[in-house]
Amino acid sequence: MDKEFITMKLNEIIPYENNPRYNDEAVDYVVNSIKTFGFRVPIIIDKNRCIVAGHTRYAAAKKLGMKELPCILASELSENQIRAFRIIDNQTQSLSSWDFSKLMTELDDIDEFDMSLYGFSKDNAEDKERNEEESEYSGKTSNLDEGKELDLSSFDEEELNCVCPHCGFRFIE
Repeated sequence: MDKEFITMKLNEIIPYENNPRYNDEAVDYVVNSIKTFGFRVPIIIDKNRCIVAGHTRYAAAKKLGMKELPCILASELSENQIRAFRIIDNQTQSLSSWDFSKLMTELDDIDEFDMSLYGFSKDNAEDKERNEEESEYSGKTSNLDEGKELDLSSFDEEELNCVCPHCGFRFIE
């Protein structure tokens, strides 16, 4: 598959008008990343200069007042391939998750950068890990019928040691 790397003037790049992804909350984090590390991931555009992938990077570059951006021209893709790629590119990011113990180790080892500028903090990672663990219990139902007395012997240990995903109450045997 041929890729053409080009530099485009920001005002010549066209955001896709039907972009289904909300990205406003991520823009400031990308701005901070670009300030710290430079613009490292090109924007993918089609033959009409319309963004295929990279709306958040585009918005961050615009906010920073950048005049030119590195782009990959995906001229070999059909309209259907571009439409599918836009959705797939965003969905694959949504489907990934963190190994929080490894993330915590990585965050602990970074002392040169304020990682909160990029949406990370140790407390944030711990909260996300806790929420992910708690969501494992969200689909479970109990043996308790309304109006009946609770018999703890009818629950296994896992059901008794859990956190309510709605209010955070800890049920501990």
